[in-house]
Amino acid sequence: MFGYVKPFKPELRMKEFDTYKAVYCGLCHQMGQRYSPLSRFTLSYDFTFAALLGMALEENFAGFEEARCMAHPTKKRPRAAACPSLERVSDFAVALLHQKVRDNIADSGFWSGIPYRMARLFTGPMNRRAVSACPQIGKALEEMMERQFALEAQAQVSIDAAAEPTAAAMGQMLALLSEKEDEKRILSRMGYLLGRWIYLIDALDDLSDDAKQGSFNPLLRRFDPEGSWNGRGGIPPDRREEVFSFGTGLLNITAGELAAAYELLDLKRYKPILDNIIYMGLSASARQVLERKKEKRLLPAP
Repeated sequence: MFGYVKPFKPELRMKEFDTYKAVYCGLCHQMGQRYSPLSRFTLSYDFTFAALLGMALEENFAGFEEARCMAHPTKKRPRAAACPSLERVSDFAVALLHQKVRDNIADSGFWSGIPYRMARLFTGPMNRRAVSACPQIGKALEEMMERQFALEAQAQVSIDAAAEPTAAAMGQMLALLSEKEDEKRILSRMGYLLGRWIYLIDALDDLSDDAKQGSFNPLLRRFDPEGSWNGRGGIPPDRREEVFSFGTGLLNITAGELAAAYELLDLKRYKPILDNIIYMGLSASARQVLERKKEKRLLPAP
């Protein structure tokens, strides 16, 4: 996960932001307790969204507690108490970290891959515990990686096909946040669209670097199927706005479909925070990506 799925802070009330931080802290604590202190460094806003979503659907509210932690050793701070959603999202985070390490090993040469091979010594045991706790996660992520590697090896691949493995895996994982069949169907659809959105915004964010380095990027395959931009200074200046506008359009369409699925859920709590993320946070993250490109003069300033 990449940290794109986060609230738009200027529109959050203080009590909502405090609740969000408490869930973030609760998830951090749960990861440390369930796995190891090192696993806490993998925590991102994306996982906090998943935890909020699962907790918003739980019948029994575990509430909050106050405690100290490594980051705040001198003063107790509120954090979400242990609950099934925090446990399950901890499993997601650890399993995804291991797959990310595997992906980096596959994409790196011998020397550049040494740090990732060393990291695998730590992520491997944690991943085995996560898969043991929830075998569906391991199956979903193994399928995702196999399909992704196969797709990236193909000469011709559409954007939809490239995003499919991540979308499908995320759909399977979010569905695990509920035991109710009607909620599982909605969560599966939400997860699919969220996974697609995350894949697309990451592709958009990495677009210029991927073009310079010759790395796989579905947007490059769409606009430069022959690979003439790869390693030759990146995207030509006269094509940049066209490519980024197309990618932004796909993001907006996906976010709209995600919002439609989200509206079908019967939330028991945290609706203002989740509304903020769905309706403002996602679009704010997309704007931040484009602003970074303008600051680096990869896109014309308005």
